[in-house]
Amino acid sequence: MKTKRAIPTPSLLTILGFGILASCAAPSETNRKPVAYRGDSSLTETIHQDVNRLRASHGAGDLRRHAGLDKLATEHCEFLRKNRGKFSLYGKNVSHHGAEGRAVVAMRSLEMTSFSENVAWTMTGPSHAATSHALITLWQDSPKHRDAMLEDEWTHTGVGAVVDADGSVFATQIFATKSLSLMSTRDRFNQY
Repeated sequence: MKTKRAIPTPSLLTILGFGILASCAAPSETNRKPVAYRGDSSLTETIHQDVNRLRASHGAGDLRRHAGLDKLATEHCEFLRKNRGKFSLYGKNVSHHGAEGRAVVAMRSLEMTSFSENVAWTMTGPSHAATSHALITLWQDSPKHRDAMLEDEWTHTGVGAVVDADGSVFATQIFATKSLSLMSTRDRFNQY
């Protein structure tokens, strides 16, 4: 889990936590074609619904899907798929590589005030429900990933999932809080 929170100057973003989800899969070619469409909407929607059910069972509000965050999450999943087996800090198939850039995009272009992401790798289950359950179980078994899913501050989410030819699933869920301040809207328009 990688977390960023906005402070008065976006260039002073602070990393609040990391999570580790390791994989034992062997490296593969970097030009594999995914079995499922990159933004497998039925799997990502299942993950979204399951996380919201988990949040509700702990008294946290539902997260709304955000197309911009979905795109960031899906692009990261595709990066993980193309570079599988090459990571060492978080496991062979998972990494938060580029999280700082995703946080800046979320904060500056999508008007989010905070950012966190969970990343995981698993094998495809017999159904989207089984695959989603496996991913969420991995996140729940890590205290920082679990905290990210249950944080009441988050208002929006983006979910990405890419399935590789061998059934490997690369998943990213981004959590963010949408800024509703008039100042952030003014600042965004002043960029142009």
